[in-house]
Amino acid sequence: MSSNAESIMAAAHLDASRFSTSRVDLKNIGEAEARKLMSAEHKALGYRPPPGSLAAEAQSAAAKHPEAKAGVPEQLLKQAAIEDAERIRNERENTNVNPDALGEAGARKLMSEEHKALGYRPPPGSLAAEAQSAASKHPDGAAHPATHDLQRAALEDAAKIKEANAQEAIRLDKLGQAEARKLMSEEHKALGYRPPPGSLAAEAQSAAAKHPDASVGVDTATLSKAALEDAKKIESQRNGTSPTDAPELNLDTISAPETRALQSEEQKTLGYRPPSDSLTAQAQSVVDSRANEPVTKDLSSTIQSEEHKALGHRPETGTLAATAQSLADKNEADGGDRKLGDVGL
Repeated sequence: MSSNAESIMAAAHLDASRFSTSRVDLKNIGEAEARKLMSAEHKALGYRPPPGSLAAEAQSAAAKHPEAKAGVPEQLLKQAAIEDAERIRNERENTNVNPDALGEAGARKLMSEEHKALGYRPPPGSLAAEAQSAASKHPDGAAHPATHDLQRAALEDAAKIKEANAQEAIRLDKLGQAEARKLMSEEHKALGYRPPPGSLAAEAQSAAAKHPDASVGVDTATLSKAALEDAKKIESQRNGTSPTDAPELNLDTISAPETRALQSEEQKTLGYRPPSDSLTAQAQSVVDSRANEPVTKDLSSTIQSEEHKALGHRPETGTLAATAQSLADKNEADGGDRKLGDVGL
């Protein structure tokens, strides 16, 4: 047991709420599911989902593991597509530029501005591309927004495309621990607090645990940019909600029994196995990694310190911290390699 014990149930329910019908586990999605998602979102929007849409991200992710399967029921895929389509429509309405109502002159101006903002021709699915396609059907157009509105819409859409491309540059399937640590450090600095489950940094750490010595070959500047973009996205999604409003779990001190309880509760709440970017999956990754590591004085001190801060007093006998200290003392005394996994923690 650790100081996390009283927060397990609340944390499970809160994390499960992130994976409502609008969430799909992109790290495990395959081509078949991505096609269904693309088809459903295309129907809901009336045009091909743009870069940054759930369907576009799913297609990109599925290309890395085409035979995978996220295990999300088809009805939930459809509902996720509908909700994401609604999000895209709302975002585009807020730009004061309706691409379907522009004429050829407005579409040309929008294409020019977005081309300048991106540095290359806007891709299919971009605001400019959709406006150009629509204008070919009604050259005179029904809307004639001011130039500054077109410029702002172009800049905003270009920023979304750049963000999607920056995320794609970070190949989690080839990221190693050194790069994941750098990403975590940069995103931590950008947010001002530890990146939460589901963040790019948290997913990178989880992925890197499977191939710690790998390297995607991304330079520090690209990692920093991706961390900053993800931090911006997290802050906007929080809509002013303080991170302290949520029950927090310290994954550095969570025990194996607590992780099993977390998984059980989150799975019951979701109705399916928690996906790979869930709090449960990250907790399990930490426990699995720690289970195979001989307990040293350094590891014991870290756990002891974290628990002391959380509890406000020295951890009691029988807790994870006390057990770790006992194992570390024995290992130091006889050169043993006792692990927390040996005692089920």
